[in-house]
Amino acid sequence: MLSNIIGLVSGCVTFLGGFLIVWGALSLGLAIREQQGGAQIASAISTIAGGAIIIAAAIYFGQLDTSWLPA
Repeated sequence: MLSNIIGLVSGCVTFLGGFLIVWGALSLGLAIREQQGGAQIASAISTIAGGAIIIAAAIYFGQLDTSWLPA
């Protein structure tokens, strides 16, 4: 049961990280298109990086060992 919960949480967090990457890419494209200042571009890049970190954490969380649990 714990492995099912870990899998579900990992999938949801991975989806959230992917959403942040897409949102950051859209923000970056709009900031470049409208030639806004460096703050908008930096914010979009940090959103993309944050999404990638969240996905990496979700993958690591999904690989937790639950074999010590009784069957």
